[in-house]
Amino acid sequence: MKRCILRISIILAALFYYNVQAQVFTFKVDGKFMNGKITEAVIVNLGEADYLQIRAEAEDKIVYLYCKEALLKGELPVKLKFREHNHEKGETPDSEIIWVPDGPDRPQWNSIKGETVVTQHDTENKTISGTFEFVVEKFQYSSKANAKRPSAEITSGVFSNVQYRVEEKKEG
Repeated sequence: MKRCILRISIILAALFYYNVQAQVFTFKVDGKFMNGKITEAVIVNLGEADYLQIRAEAEDKIVYLYCKEALLKGELPVKLKFREHNHEKGETPDSEIIWVPDGPDRPQWNSIKGETVVTQHDTENKTISGTFEFVVEKFQYSSKANAKRPSAEITSGVFSNVQYRVEEKKEG
């Protein structure tokens, strides 16, 4: 009987630990709730800077959240603002989101404004949590001058206990 109680206690403790540590990635797109499953979280180099890239999938849709790694070292909370890429000046966004609602072979929706707020970052255990809100525009070409691109609001974004890894630098 004692062994049975001990086994049940261990199983319950393991389940509790798993639930406390579960990764969360949720958001709304134009008011529709999405519960994303994180498929990858990794520090990657994107030319001028290293970014934490979180890739999540929700209902066959893909979302990428990027946070500039150098800015994650400050006192929390850390606000990471979107700004346009300016390759001539070497400026890149502090954070941005890319929304891929129609599959990887279809046009993506890129950030035009927004921010991410990092509320927890543990460099030793490589975990991060925070919130985000962005406005995205569909990246498509039009022959019409000043054609307005479709846009969407990504609101109420939450990521929690996201476990990430650091991509090994390639010698070259």
